[in-house]
Amino acid sequence: MTSMPASDINSLQLRPGFPSRIWVVVEQQKGESRRMAYDRRTQSFVATGYQSLLNARGFGGVYGWIGGTGLPPGPHYDVLLFTDGDPAPGAIVAAVICGVFFRSDRDHKFVALDERWEARMAKADLSALPPDAHAELLRLYPVVDRGQGEGWFGADEAMAHLARHRKFAVLSHWTLGTGSPKRLDREFPIRQTKPYSG
Repeated sequence: MTSMPASDINSLQLRPGFPSRIWVVVEQQKGESRRMAYDRRTQSFVATGYQSLLNARGFGGVYGWIGGTGLPPGPHYDVLLFTDGDPAPGAIVAAVICGVFFRSDRDHKFVALDERWEARMAKADLSALPPDAHAELLRLYPVVDRGQGEGWFGADEAMAHLARHRKFAVLSHWTLGTGSPKRLDREFPIRQTKPYSG
């Protein structure tokens, strides 16, 4: 598993090959029952008083954000990472995008694979996930409001959305603490296509 020192989190740029290739900054470790959060002031990860939804619903991967898209709690893109490893909060992992869950509140959840997962799959796409991994994702969002554009979409739609983010970032000289994910989506709306249903 390719990774980088955690000290690089605040200055991390988009990974070469973006939007298909990304850095995942790990926020939520496997099996952690408490919701973790990044504290920008101390540059550390702290346990909150909340339960981890991912752990409660049986997701076996890790959770974090796409490095170079911002820092929580400011604008950034969340990502679910399938990995055999157990990277700790603050680890920066090389990954490839394989899909996204578009949410009506615009807090979209991208899905990625680490290098080992990518190597053993026919292609990096939700449609190629093993049945148990597919079931883990569906358990995360058991209620889907398709009328509001919610749903699971494959790698092509995920990368198209991220490419629009990159275009916006370059045009507006994106800086931390400005803009919002909702503004990004108003500027570059989600293309409405048929969602992936398994």
